[in-house]
Amino acid sequence: MVFARAVLALAVMLLPATCAPSAAEELPWEEHPVRQGETLDTIAEQYPVDSYCIRRANELSGDVPPEGLTLLVPHNDDLLLETLAEVRARRKGETTADRYLEEDDRPGQAPMPASPRVDRMRSEYPGIEGLIALARGSAAEAAVITRPQLSWPVEGIVFSPFGLRRGRFHCGIDISAPRGTPIRTAAPGTVVRAATRRGFGKSILIDHGGGVMTRYSHCDTMLCKAGDKVSPGQVIGKVGRTGRTTGPHLHFEVVIDGKHQDPQKHLPQRGD
Repeated sequence: MVFARAVLALAVMLLPATCAPSAAEELPWEEHPVRQGETLDTIAEQYPVDSYCIRRANELSGDVPPEGLTLLVPHNDDLLLETLAEVRARRKGETTADRYLEEDDRPGQAPMPASPRVDRMRSEYPGIEGLIALARGSAAEAAVITRPQLSWPVEGIVFSPFGLRRGRFHCGIDISAPRGTPIRTAAPGTVVRAATRRGFGKSILIDHGGGVMTRYSHCDTMLCKAGDKVSPGQVIGKVGRTGRTTGPHLHFEVVIDGKHQDPQKHLPQRGD
């Protein structure tokens, strides 16, 4: 009986370490200590993001980070700015982690300093502009960020609008256009990703600054790559039907502060 109780007590002691989810799983990033001989390319092979995403999240200038440096690697491309905000916060001896974790889940031996908290679900991340402001230490800075004016990326009819569609949420608009029609940037910016995306085929994601990003999907060809600076109206690809689609068209998304918005509310009015 004594032996059985001892075994039971040992199992209870080990349970949090083996069965409970770790605090790191609740955060948008994962820590990676750089080992000797590692490059951003070899590090990226261990995660579901590419080396450009890691470089940008950690604001690195080269491809070979110093040994011993702890990098923050986003869990996916959509969490790049959340990770960047944490990188900037840590440089000031601060953190954004308390925006994601409950009080008891916060890592570290010492309790984190108290900070204003918003009553939100743990899975709901702050907006991009709010994160950047937190990282810089001033919530007022986000209010003065200038957002770019967007233009139509392709000529054509919007045949599938933003919102519920056949019981599922359509996070962009579908614009009909013949295969090979030039796709133009909606505003100047930097290409974050140009690669095949599940269900959306060849897809291009552009960061325009001010918390605004646009995505162009189902491309036949992509004429840009991650890291490219693009000017307004620049041709970045051609309309196609890659991914899950029944015909050639452009699926166009607008993301502001980390949330999908109705693109037609941010584009010049025209008669369709």
